[in-house]
Amino acid sequence: MGFLRFALSLLLLSLSAAEMTGNFKCGGGGGLAMCRALVGFAQQNATTLGDLQTLFSVKNLRSILAANNLPLSTPRDQPWSANQTIRIPVPCSCSNGTGISNRVPTYTVKDGDTLYVISSVVFGGLVRYERIGEVNRIKNYNIIEKGQRLWIPLPCSCDKVDGEDVVHYAHVVKSGSSVSDIAAQFGTDNATLLRLNGISGDSELLADYAFDVPLKACSSSVRNDSLDAPMLVANGSYAFTANNCVKCSCDASNNWTLSCEPSQLKPANWQTCPSMQCQGPEGLLIGGNSSTSSCGPRSCVYAGFSNQTIFATLSPDSCPASPSRNYASTFNSNWSFSFLSVLQLAVLCLYLLW
Repeated sequence: MGFLRFALSLLLLSLSAAEMTGNFKCGGGGGLAMCRALVGFAQQNATTLGDLQTLFSVKNLRSILAANNLPLSTPRDQPWSANQTIRIPVPCSCSNGTGISNRVPTYTVKDGDTLYVISSVVFGGLVRYERIGEVNRIKNYNIIEKGQRLWIPLPCSCDKVDGEDVVHYAHVVKSGSSVSDIAAQFGTDNATLLRLNGISGDSELLADYAFDVPLKACSSSVRNDSLDAPMLVANGSYAFTANNCVKCSCDASNNWTLSCEPSQLKPANWQTCPSMQCQGPEGLLIGGNSSTSSCGPRSCVYAGFSNQTIFATLSPDSCPASPSRNYASTFNSNWSFSFLSVLQLAVLCLYLLW
């Protein structure tokens, strides 16, 4: 009886850990209800970027290229090696405290498919088969039909971490990994990973399960009223915005500051791209040359867009803040006031003595 209880306890612990590492918390960390997130995928067989785009229902190949910092000229038939991880961008939606990809990708069932095969093999362990059955309202998880269309709810999150905007990345844990290994790989710390994933240590870290990893994003000058606010681009990647008119890159070597420039792409919803010029006599353009003031260089940076306009603003002035008081003048005036006060006191004393 004691052994049975012990085994049952281990099973419950395993199921609890599976639940914690299989679902990402979303909607409770001061973040957004919807955002763009990333998942890491490694297929068992060699494939092409075009096939990966189709598998994950990604509208434009350039979104995958941008997430992986690949050249924009990379073709759809570019080979991708077996077991080589690629980052796939997904639209994330928060609901009931959990984040899942917003109605994508969709998958058509083939001969020999089961929910387990689809979750563990086709989608590399990113999602549990029970979750697929749940969101598709499948009554018997052992019965699916060829040609059936399934929504694959990939895990994701839009929450802030320690008050900062991040890009959440679903990392499939490899056998033999530790929390410290993952933290070192992605530039974060153990405590953050443990807290995000609701586990206490390596004993609850399960191989072949998705693990929530927050990727640091570059700071930007994008306004809160911009249609792409907040503009979140993870380190080592780029993104297109303002109806494809602007390309923004994030590089840790640039002091974690978003760097934007005209994209040279055809606009998505405009006939031509609007002006990208900052106001001022210098006539600076987004991503163009900088001007030099008495305090150092200033440049024109991307600040967001509306239905008709691209916002541009000068980078922050590096001049130190002007002192609110002139301390030399204050000292002189105080000294003068003190001298006059002493002189007046002396005259009063002489008058009384007289």
